[in-house]
Amino acid sequence: MLKKSNPHEWVPWELRRINPDIFYFKEDKNIPNSPLPLLIYRGFFDKEYEDCEGWLKNRFSSNRWFPAPRLQVFGFTHYYINTHLVIGVCSGEAKWQLGGTLGITTNIEKGDVVVIPAGVALRHLESEKNFKIVGAGSVNEVPRVQKEQSGNHAHGNNGIANIALPETDPILGPEESQLTIWMPADSYSR
Repeated sequence: MLKKSNPHEWVPWELRRINPDIFYFKEDKNIPNSPLPLLIYRGFFDKEYEDCEGWLKNRFSSNRWFPAPRLQVFGFTHYYINTHLVIGVCSGEAKWQLGGTLGITTNIEKGDVVVIPAGVALRHLESEKNFKIVGAGSVNEVPRVQKEQSGNHAHGNNGIANIALPETDPILGPEESQLTIWMPADSYSR
């Protein structure tokens, strides 16, 4: 079992299902990050749910996000350069670093869903052996990974800045979309 941190309760637990934790990460010399926030829906679905993988794939597809077969996160700092990403945790628990070394470290577990804007860094630090995720991208392309590069990430920014905003929230769909908080963001102006 991973060592649990004591996170500050920003939102009462019963409201987290439809009110995600919201994190903004600034660009640094090694990682573009994004003006769009990363969202973590804690405990979005029942931890006892049997067909997690099928349920998440169906949910993502029905909300016009494209399943990413064999998606994995790596033990090095990386980001995706051609799509926004959504990841649902089907089993186990893991500790991830989000937003790079100046970002946050958090535990995610079965039932959690993470919406990651293109360019936002992530790194898998540790997990239980049974840790399993399902992911989807906002565009119908194989997600392309970029490793953190010391001092220069400019080559990836042009493509990242031009990735269209998704039409719907990958979990809540068009009716209750939390992605409305992405709408005012002006592509890479800070």
